[in-house]
Amino acid sequence: MIEVTHKDALTFRLDGDNKLLAVYEPGGDKVTLDATAVREILARQNQSDLFLDEKALSRLVQTYNNSNAGFILEIGERRDGEFIIKVSDDKMTAWLTMTPAYGGAPVTFDQIRRSLKEKGIVSGLITSAEIEAVLKEGRATDYIIAQGTPAVPGLDAQFHSLVPEMQERRPQINEHGIADFRNLGSLILVKQGDPLMRRTLPTEGKNGQNILGQILIPKPSRNTPFTSELKGSMFDPDDNDLLLSAIVGQPLLIPNGVMVSPTITVPQVNISSGNLSFDGTINILGDVMEGMKVYALNDIFVGGTVEAAELEAGGNITIKGGLIGNSDSSAASTLSMGGKISCKGSVSARFAKYVSIEAGTSIVIEEYSMNNQLTAMNQILVGKPGGKKGLIIGGSARAMMLIQAVSIGSDAGIKTYIQAGLNPHTQQQLDGIKRDIETNEKNQDDIKNIITFIENNPEKDKNGLLDKARRTLDNLTTEIARHQADQESLLAEMSFAEYAKIVVEQTLCNGVEVRIGTQIWKAHEERGKTIFRLIDGKISFGS
Repeated sequence: MIEVTHKDALTFRLDGDNKLLAVYEPGGDKVTLDATAVREILARQNQSDLFLDEKALSRLVQTYNNSNAGFILEIGERRDGEFIIKVSDDKMTAWLTMTPAYGGAPVTFDQIRRSLKEKGIVSGLITSAEIEAVLKEGRATDYIIAQGTPAVPGLDAQFHSLVPEMQERRPQINEHGIADFRNLGSLILVKQGDPLMRRTLPTEGKNGQNILGQILIPKPSRNTPFTSELKGSMFDPDDNDLLLSAIVGQPLLIPNGVMVSPTITVPQVNISSGNLSFDGTINILGDVMEGMKVYALNDIFVGGTVEAAELEAGGNITIKGGLIGNSDSSAASTLSMGGKISCKGSVSARFAKYVSIEAGTSIVIEEYSMNNQLTAMNQILVGKPGGKKGLIIGGSARAMMLIQAVSIGSDAGIKTYIQAGLNPHTQQQLDGIKRDIETNEKNQDDIKNIITFIENNPEKDKNGLLDKARRTLDNLTTEIARHQADQESLLAEMSFAEYAKIVVEQTLCNGVEVRIGTQIWKAHEERGKTIFRLIDGKISFGS
């Protein structure tokens, strides 16, 4: 400890405003001071519990050590303990912030209690013992002193499927617009009277209370009924919250209900069975032979192979075997597609060659696609992840978000066209709209010339020709504006290109042309694993 011999030369005192003053009167020998020595002097003078301003304390030490002149400096003050209670906007939480006393009066329990009463805080308070513990600590920052009880909402009416394997009619798509349709499942059938779905009634919630004692009423639960679109379903006669199948068919999960699509099962489709058209689901146990046509309003299941036939469905098409079309071997570069598959949902097959496939969502092929025209609005997947099969050889594959295969192209350099990031139909639609706009603009110019001529030669206006010309001009202007709006909408779809990918898991061969959005890249040599993306408007590829 530093021995201070000048204790009478440097003294401390409180003025009438409770400010702590350091007073130096010259005389006698001086000993160099530091902050520790000053605090020791304050302790000997019983003033160590006062608040000290650290900057002022530093200034005192510097002034004292560097000057022989007398001075008086304010370096601190006596402070009472202080506190503040903040209340959240929703009146659910109150926080206590408290600073300790410095030589003054500490915060008391009664002060806090009065403040709580003034603010109307009567509910959710911590215990008296907890408040006393905080007071003993002497300081607190945003300490929760009162917490309300939130209202607990009841459960809305719930719908529970009783057929776990049932397909959902709405595909689950992630934030980039990609869905996994690899596993389309098998045909699930129900019999008349089978339970489909249970609706549980809504439950009541529980009232809450804020810190002001006000009761909080929970949001009413929604008593959502079954949807009115319950084709093929019926209510249990003894229980209106239980949905049963009214027919034999395929159950389809829809929002707040289940539809049952009527289903027919046939051994195969050939000349003897004739073409099939059914407003439901068609289950074909065997093959679909060459030249046959099958239409289903919902799904088509084929247990065998489809040979150069036409299938169209409003839902999904699932083929356990393959798709085989016809090729014209007499023409070196022209493919004659003898099979056509189209649906609004997804298409899955074991393999496909020389066919045209168009799907509203996805195309999934297990083994290979050879010389096909594949078009999907979402994605095309050929092969299974980690597998060795999964080839796209020749033809074209167009999808909006993703094309993925184990290998693309062949050692023989067969031309193979791969396109992603662009609605497969967008360019065709844009070209048609552009032609319509150009035609209407030319007609618009012709009508304007007619109007100008009649206005300059009013005697030529016979049978209201001028009014007719003006109405025609207005119609053309409206039509052009409509086409331009459609054009902008289609161009906006191209923004998806930044999320699109083409994934080659093992080999990309010479002769493959890749397009993402409006950018084109051609393979002139074999590459290994490659992932194509669009970065800064240009095709980027890496492994």
